[in-house]
Amino acid sequence: MAISRRTFLGQTAAALSAQSRKGRLVIDTHLEVWTIDPRFPFHHPEHPEAKPTMDATIDDQVADMREFDIRYTVLVNPRYYGWDNSYISYSLHRYPKLFVAHGLINPEDPKVADNLRYWVKEHGFQGMRFSPIYHPKSTWLNDKGQYPLWREAEKLGAVFNYYILPHQMPMLEEMAGRFPGVKIVVDHLGKPDLKSPDPWPEFRKMFRLKRFPQVWISASEPYELSLTKQFPYRDTYPFFKAVYEEFGGKQLIWGTGYPRPRWELPLDKELEFVDSVLDFYTAADRELLLGRNALRIWKFPKDAPDRFTPQSGKR
Repeated sequence: MAISRRTFLGQTAAALSAQSRKGRLVIDTHLEVWTIDPRFPFHHPEHPEAKPTMDATIDDQVADMREFDIRYTVLVNPRYYGWDNSYISYSLHRYPKLFVAHGLINPEDPKVADNLRYWVKEHGFQGMRFSPIYHPKSTWLNDKGQYPLWREAEKLGAVFNYYILPHQMPMLEEMAGRFPGVKIVVDHLGKPDLKSPDPWPEFRKMFRLKRFPQVWISASEPYELSLTKQFPYRDTYPFFKAVYEEFGGKQLIWGTGYPRPRWELPLDKELEFVDSVLDFYTAADRELLLGRNALRIWKFPKDAPDRFTPQSGKR
């Protein structure tokens, strides 16, 4: 059957992209895993009734890493578990040579700094994720009550990643200026609202963060941003390009979201989106955002030939 020139070129580009990926450093900086195993109960803080019906386990991600030559992954506790990071801790210790971990802690808990210290010291976590996106009118992010948390993060060398709305960026900007020792990752391109008649004035508030060398933007999850929900998500293209032009390759990182079978976008398409669809990236900057920048943020385990061998789990 004859194929169109466009289809042929697309298939050729994808094949070349896959070939060029072999042997390069690729790090998935945002991966949420969970299990419906009752040993790890769900406690969604905003929606207690929200419980997944399908597993997205750590072993699914290990299989992905084998197949697609992903060197390391940053595990992030999903909202389903609330402030209980037990399954992420279990996963981290089951495959200690593949992962680093971020948990969730309640930012409004008076003992939030103690909780950070506990998960870092006792479980080996390297950071925490906070989600002011769930509280669009809240101002806790830059409240003085958060200062002890950030001071503790500076002492521990912890990384904070933020799932945040564009209008909340000035609060994060204030904290980045006040606590330069805390590395910050802004999740999912800063969540521009493509449904807005003009999302740009709010979206550009994130651009002021580029002056902080300890801030990185996760250029990820186009399927969540897109209104078309159809690969290659061309409606997101201007936003990815604007972030690249503002922050440059040195302040961008890449991540996926979920492993198979819960994929929103299969991994080959995730990588194709970066390698081929976003054709404005230089080859050198792709290497930075796909892996090398992550080495400046997290302390990954030493590479080893037995890294896929599971260890005894730890809760």
